[in-house]
Order: sequence, then structure tokens, then C-alpha cells
Amino acid sequence: MSVVDEIKQKLDRVEVVSSYVALKKAGRNYKALCPFHTEKTPSFVVFPEGQSWHCFGACGTGGDVFTFVMRQENQDFAGALRLLAQRAGVSLKPRTEADLAEDKLKKRLREINERAAEYFHNLLLNSTGGEGVRSYLNQREINRETIGRFQLGYARDDWQALGDYLQERGYQREDILAAGLIIEREDSSGHYDRFRGRLIIPIRDERGGVVGFGARALDDSTPKYINSPQTPVFDKSTVLFGLDLAKGAIRREGLAVIVEGYMDVLTAHQHEIANVVASMGTALTEAQLRLFTRFSKRFALALDADAAGYQATLRSAALAQETLAERVVPVPTPGGLIKYESHLDVDIRIITLPQGQDPDKVIRESPALWVELVESALPIVEYYFKAVTSELDLDSPKGKAEAVRRLMPVIQEIGNAVERTHYIQKLARLVRVDERTLLRQAGMKGKMAKRRKEEGGALPDREEFTFGLEEYCLSTLLKRPHLLHSLDEALRDVGADGLNVDDFVQAENREIFASWWEGLSLKEGLALRQACPERSRRAQDIDLEGLRGELDPTLHPRFDLLLEGPKGAPPLDDDRAEKALIEGALRLRQRKLQRLVEELRLLQGDAEELGGAAIEEYGQVVDSYRSALWGISQALAARSFFGRREASLNWRLEIGGWKV
Repeated sequence: MSVVDEIKQKLDRVEVVSSYVALKKAGRNYKALCPFHTEKTPSFVVFPEGQSWHCFGACGTGGDVFTFVMRQENQDFAGALRLLAQRAGVSLKPRTEADLAEDKLKKRLREINERAAEYFHNLLLNSTGGEGVRSYLNQREINRETIGRFQLGYARDDWQALGDYLQERGYQREDILAAGLIIEREDSSGHYDRFRGRLIIPIRDERGGVVGFGARALDDSTPKYINSPQTPVFDKSTVLFGLDLAKGAIRREGLAVIVEGYMDVLTAHQHEIANVVASMGTALTEAQLRLFTRFSKRFALALDADAAGYQATLRSAALAQETLAERVVPVPTPGGLIKYESHLDVDIRIITLPQGQDPDKVIRESPALWVELVESALPIVEYYFKAVTSELDLDSPKGKAEAVRRLMPVIQEIGNAVERTHYIQKLARLVRVDERTLLRQAGMKGKMAKRRKEEGGALPDREEFTFGLEEYCLSTLLKRPHLLHSLDEALRDVGADGLNVDDFVQAENREIFASWWEGLSLKEGLALRQACPERSRRAQDIDLEGLRGELDPTLHPRFDLLLEGPKGAPPLDDDRAEKALIEGALRLRQRKLQRLVEELRLLQGDAEELGGAAIEEYGQVVDSYRSALWGISQALAARSFFGRREASLNWRLEIGGWKV
């Protein structure tokens, strides 16, 4: 059993989907408002018996639990695999003794951090020494509810208070040291507490586990803030303060606001502005940016309005552009076609704060002003224009040249051609130079970000890998991509759309097909779908090794087996392979429509039992699907190349005695 099948077997699809969407029982199935588009009448249905879901509204999409998590969490297949494997308790690779030892260490360190957080919190609430911290928080207008929600604490001004407390409760000194809570003395004579006489702020990962601490001085001590050092469970560059409490609001509002400090987050959440997180005083990192995209495609930077904040904003914005670079991606349309869209993975905006103020102060003095600032946040390119041109004399040749030098690289990163042209024209007007001069100087060569995947994952066995209908079609297309033109023509002849990702049910096959299609350039993709086959044969040279490298390593064995083809299969010339592919794709589409008809019949039955008003609407959709099925059935009846044997689970194709 492959790791994907094991995960599917262990997870209940209804339980997974209901953790994201408010499902309501509707007969034998569950319904909800579709999470992927705006609607007033529920059209999103989960079918427990088929362990699938489908949107019968504007999206028109569906799939299995992997497809749902990929869309909901904005993850690729690898990310969804990791999330679902963790949820199902399935290991993605054989665990070595070293791995197990590391897991046990991390578990101990997390437990120590949790106990330390409880200790600090109790001291803040109940100790005499905590009075100074309580007074400070009162001055900052942080109320008791916020103190409890973030489990704020107080570290006694004592050299060994925490270390002794934890050791008395059975924790080993080396583990407390590994957690970063104590520091070894230089003469190795003992240890002392890292945090002393400070406000303690627990830092949690996105799941809510304490991984480290921030500590603020209450006097003139320097530095003002200190954080836990890097440990096996804490890496400042990969954690965002407050994300565990903010992720729900970020998903709901479709926007994450990134601030600089702990107090900014505390104040925002206290004023019910819950989509705010902090980068903990540093410019954003690539790991933090990629973490964000799991929860929202839009985020806004609100760093301090001083010189350091301005520079941090520019660094973060530049990194965001590079990390979340423009990609050309295939997007399934409601009609089943695949179109190309060119865009950034996220919408990046910059919040311009009043001079000399930080988010904490703005929110405390005027929450309404904060809302206005967020709503008026500038797109990243607009912010660059404003920031750069405010420093330069655009009437001087030197100032004009410097503006072009700084802004043209930013414009080059814009993936959308219309937007890019707009900003070229804007820059040309600012410096009063013909835009053709700018284009000649820059060359306009954009950069495409490379995806990087981590190795690892359970591998399917050759003997248990089954070549079904999906696998046969996918295998043929991988090896003979020029046949896609003929395939689409055959589908259009029966009034159907071209082959697309929704024709594949298996999550692994969907991912490989989507990556293969994405691997074709826009020019080649159009050639394959619109031009004559001879003209598009150069796509035969698609870099399959490069494509394999872009896939998650878990999919590598499947990809290799698809390229190898069915075991014992005789070689086919192009004509026979084309006929086989066309009939296979027709049967794929037939199977998809039959599945949709069956799902709608279930909904019709539920509507009749519950007295729903959608019976007639469901009937109309069923009729349209049946009409499409009739056309495909007629096309299949006219073809005699294949025998039409259906095994109970596996589709069989006979060619000269060879069976798939």
C-alpha cells in the first residue's frame, strides 16, 4: 500500500473537511457554502460513501481529500502530503534510530517550554515580584484577558530560579540547556537562567505549541528584547509570533498583516484585530513568507515608520517578490478547460504608518485609523515608486537615472503584462523619457522562481502499482505529448472540453498531470492545443528529467513507472498509440460524468426526503450530463480498436494479447 493510500484509509474525509468548513447533514451527505467562491446557497457537497467532494456551483471542481487540502491550505501536493500524513499519523519515510531520538528530544523540549511558560505566567499573576510587570502592562493598556490569551509571564530577577524549578520537577539539566532556558557558565561550574527580571512572552508555532520565549526589559537594560536562542524546536526565521491565534482570522479575511513587535500583536488582538502577526523585529524570511501562503494569498507589511523600519520594509518586500515570484500556472475553468494565468503567488501591500508611530500606538489611539491605513495599503510597486521618488530630484539627469536604476528591476518582476506596461509608462512620465528608451535599456527579461522540494517519502512497490485508465492516459501523454492535439480534437468532436486535471481522480495523477502541463511553456501549450500536430512535435523534447525534479520525491517512483509503461506492453506506433489514448480519454470523461450523475442522484434523493426546492435544478443538471454521456457513448461505439472489458476495479485494454 502506498503512503497516499494509507493516509486515505486512515482519514475520514468528512472529519477533515469539517475542520475547515461548517458542514450540515443533508440526507446521506453533507453540504456547505463553497469555501472556494462566494455564494449564498450551499453547493459544496461531501459524499461520505464515495469519500469525495464536489462543488455544483460556480467552481465546478471536486476531488478527494488531497485535492481539498491543497486548495484550502494553498499547498502543493508535497505540502498536503505532509499535513495529512501528520494528521493520520503516517510516517513519510522509514524512521531511523537517530530520527526517533530527535523526535523524543523535541517532545521533551516542548514539554519543558510548556512547563516554563506556566511557571512564568503564574509568577506574573500571583507573585509580589511580578507587580512591576503588571504595572508596565497596565500602562501599555494590556488587559487581563490578553495576558491570559497569550500566557504572558514574569521571570524573577534571580540567577537560578527557573533552572532549579525545572530540575526539581524531574527535568534533566542538559535538556533545559538544550531548550535555551539556561546558560552554561564559562568555567563550567554550573548554569544560570537566561531570562531574569523581565516580561516573558511565549512564542508558539502555528499549532499553538510553545517553542521559545521573548523577554522585554523593564528598565534601561540592553538589549531591550532578548529571544530564545536557536534550538531543535525554535528557529526565529521560521516562526511568526501570534500566528496560532491569527490564522483563523487570516483565512476568513483573506489578509495577513505583518508587524514588527510583540506589543503590536498584543494590542491588535486585544482590539479584536485578529489577523495580525509579528516577524519579531526582523525583516521577513523566505520560510516565513512560504508559511503565510498556507493561510492567505494577500498580506500587508506594517513596519515602523522610521529609517530602520523603512529599510526593513524594502528588504521584506524585495524578498517577497523574489520568493513568491511570478509563475505561469494552468488554471481549470468552470467549463473544464485549462487556461494559463500569469501572476504572483500573493498580493503584497505596504501600510504607510504616520511618522513616528508604530502599529501599537496607532491602534490604541484610533482603531478606526488603523482600519483606514490597512484598507489604503499600497501595492508593493506603488510603494517602491513613492519611496524611491521621494528621495530623488527627478528634474536632474542624475536623479532620473537613479530612479530608473532602482525601479526598473522592480517593474521587471511584475508577471502581468498589462500591469508591467502601466508601470513602465508611469516611470517614463516621471522621468520624462520615452518608454521605448526604458524598454531598450532594461531588456525586460523577467525571472522565474525555481521550486525546491525536499527528498523523502514512502515509495510504492512495482508489483502493487496498478496501471488503470488514468495511468495509461497519463503515461502516454508523458511520452508522447504531441498527441494532446489529436486528443483534444476528438473530445471536441463529441462536444466535450479538452482533457484537464479534473478528469483524474487520483491525487498523485492529478499532481503529475498538472506539473506536466505547467512544464510546457505558454507558447508550446497553445501549439499543442491549437496548431497542427507536426508543428507541435518539438514539444516531444520536453525535459522529463527536469519535470521529475520539480515533483515531490514521494511521486518519483510513480513518475518512473508511468514513463516505463505497463509491464510487458508491446511497442505501439504513433497511430495506434493515438487511438488508444483517445479511447482512454473518452472513457475517463465517461467515468467522470457517470460519477457526477450518481452524485446528483444522491442529492436528488436527499432533496426529496427533506422536501428541498432544488429537485428540478438537480434534474436539469443530470439531463445535461446524460446528454454529454450519450455523445461520448456514441463515439466509443464507433471505435473498434479496443475490447471493452471492465474488471471489477481495473480497466482492461487488450492489444494483441496484452492486457492493462
